[in-house]
Amino acid sequence: MQTINLGPNGPAVTQLGIGAWSWGDKLFWGYGGDYDATQVRQAFDATLDSGISFFDTAEVYGFGESESLIGRFMKETEGRPQIATKYFPLPWRFSAKSISEALTASLKRLQLEQVELYQVHQPFGFFMSQATLMNSLAEEVKSGRIKAVGVSNYPADQMREAHKLLADRGVPLAVNQVQYSLLARKIESNGILETAQGLGVTILAYSPLAQGLLTGKYTA
Repeated sequence: MQTINLGPNGPAVTQLGIGAWSWGDKLFWGYGGDYDATQVRQAFDATLDSGISFFDTAEVYGFGESESLIGRFMKETEGRPQIATKYFPLPWRFSAKSISEALTASLKRLQLEQVELYQVHQPFGFFMSQATLMNSLAEEVKSGRIKAVGVSNYPADQMREAHKLLADRGVPLAVNQVQYSLLARKIESNGILETAQGLGVTILAYSPLAQGLLTGKYTA
């Protein structure tokens, strides 16, 4: 499996990764109904067996259950998969301390001391300024708890702002995670892809198979 770097000189991860939104998520995916932790573990093992070692999760996936499942599976597995997770800017999170506490909770569920990539799930800056957010994330890079900083669903202008704020602290913006597939190509025309390429920000595509529509699983 080929590897790529997340951003300029960022951590190297396998070029393909697996998203773990459905792992533990009851509200959208129905975890605990048609599938449970046994099937998720099979998917985890199949991912590693295929040569993919990059897992993308988030604190809101299954309200932390996705992170907890991955943490448990990693403890029972030889080697160390590469993990990306996300911080969600909830309305009551308005201080730098809340970012540190959220990361601490994610690391505890993952049973890790460091993740390869920590991303901001949505560009919601009403209760916390982007400056506070990015400065806090830069501090976490310097403390060694995250290797790289990313954002998710950021439009071009907010990606530029995040990039500058981090650059002022000597930290690159590594990733913008956005929906991108043959059925979702807006980033090619709305400035996101062009801006990311100009800034050296890696586009991390979510739903690249359009949640299964592009796999051949479904007939007309």
